[in-house]
Amino acid sequence: MTKSFSSLFLFLFSVSVFAQTSFEGTLNIFYTNEKSESILCEIKVKGNDVYIKQNENGNKKYDRFVINLQSRELYTISAHDRKVIIKYHIDSLLSYYDRNNLKEGFVLTPAFGFKATDKAKTDGGISMAKYTGETNLNKATIWVGESTAPINSLIPFLQLLGNWNEADGLFKNQILEAEVSSKVSKKESKVKVSVTAETVAKEMFVLPKTYLVKDFSKLMNEERNNKNLKTIIQTFAEF
Repeated sequence: MTKSFSSLFLFLFSVSVFAQTSFEGTLNIFYTNEKSESILCEIKVKGNDVYIKQNENGNKKYDRFVINLQSRELYTISAHDRKVIIKYHIDSLLSYYDRNNLKEGFVLTPAFGFKATDKAKTDGGISMAKYTGETNLNKATIWVGESTAPINSLIPFLQLLGNWNEADGLFKNQILEAEVSSKVSKKESKVKVSVTAETVAKEMFVLPKTYLVKDFSKLMNEERNNKNLKTIIQTFAEF
């Protein structure tokens, strides 16, 4: 109970800090996991509208994802052969995965107590500061820079997609690089974010009109006491 409340509080705090954005442009997320597999993700942002597409080694069930950071609506758009859109309330979905341990290693409570160092650098025109942290299992180094792009608010969903490592935290500025190494296996995972301010067409966020839409935000609320809800969510989401 305490863990769930703490996770929810920290997550809602991060949402309130980072959800509003005036950014318009493209984020490219380059992630290399502990198996040395590269997972590439392209994100288009126009104000509160977000388009996410995994272009390499992503979840094959989905073609793309659309999120509204203000309404907190998440739409998962299936691969073309299925033609199904599932609507979620993103905070409820992430909290449900965390609370029920539906994905190994996925938690909403930031694990690292990052501390600032005196190291700084500039990359892509953005000045960044270095932070380090560790847990019982991992060590991490991150570079945090000032940007209006809503990177931090998207990290929990990117982690659910397998497109980000364990590095997370409540920062005013955005995490642009993150490296995590296991104290046991010595294996490493790395994330690097490139940010490009540019015009994004509003059509990027339009949902296909010929697809069947299933409202799982409503279902999760109505069936919250259903003992089979966990199986239903796991079966349809497959994150």
